[in-house]
Amino acid sequence: MTEKEQHINGWITKLTESRPELGGHAVCPYASAAKTLIKETPIDSIVPESGYDVIVFVVEDFWRYKQMQKWVRYYNEKYPYYKFFEDTSNIDTFIRGVQTNNEKYNLILCQSKAKLRTFRKKLAETGYYDYWTDDYLDEVLGEDREELKLDERPG
Repeated sequence: MTEKEQHINGWITKLTESRPELGGHAVCPYASAAKTLIKETPIDSIVPESGYDVIVFVVEDFWRYKQMQKWVRYYNEKYPYYKFFEDTSNIDTFIRGVQTNNEKYNLILCQSKAKLRTFRKKLAETGYYDYWTDDYLDEVLGEDREELKLDERPG
């Protein structure tokens, strides 16, 4: 296993730890159980692969947040059955003070929209999203937010 794979697997483990700041929820409760592929690839060569719950594409270090967002928008349009997210090494992200990003590498995560929506619906029934700001809900959930019927909250 490479150093990058070790770091990303450690981050995935951290994401599934129960957090008192989040009412006992994990940042990503399903992360450790997900069938995950970690793949180092140039940002312009990303292609989803079936058979995985999550694909973590490790891309070049020089990309900055706005550039990564443009690539994510591009892939979300190109592959409508998948959802892509950026995790940029130079931007720290938090939910209620709990760091959610991996801190070290530029990543683009890819998941099946249908599977993601199924898990989001389950989480919405548990109060999981009660700890997220309004802005973070919009950023992460996007079009699913309305379907999940999550109230507007201060943020």
